[in-house]
Amino acid sequence: MRKLPIVLFFSLFLAGLTLLGLGVLDLGRTIAFLAGAEQTEARFAGAIARGGGNHGGTFFYPTFQFATRDGRAMTFTSPSGSTAQPYVDGERIRIAYDPQRPEDARLLSFLTLWIAPTLLCAAGLLLSGGAVLVRAALTRQRRRA
Repeated sequence: MRKLPIVLFFSLFLAGLTLLGLGVLDLGRTIAFLAGAEQTEARFAGAIARGGGNHGGTFFYPTFQFATRDGRAMTFTSPSGSTAQPYVDGERIRIAYDPQRPEDARLLSFLTLWIAPTLLCAAGLLLSGGAVLVRAALTRQRRRA
């Protein structure tokens, strides 16, 4: 019976460390991308509609056009879609792109760049930190009894 709390503690702690590690890895990738990326303005050029999601509705994935530093015309579609389109035709938005692979472009926004590492790190810290705090509280309680 005493093994269950230990197994539960280590399971939550390791799950938290795994999420934290994934978050730090994603954070590192984002920072490395931005360190080598060129920044420019892109023009909203419409959206690609795709069906799906849990509610069976339509998601709109914005498409942007931009020119690289060497003058190549590029088009990219955001991997993040929504049910409502937040852009109007021709609207300009800041992007970053990899000069070696300009098809690897990202919107310069918190949601696009930082939401995944933030959520992964926060979940990892909550799980592993919570497991440690609960374990410490249970140990103190057992010592008092």
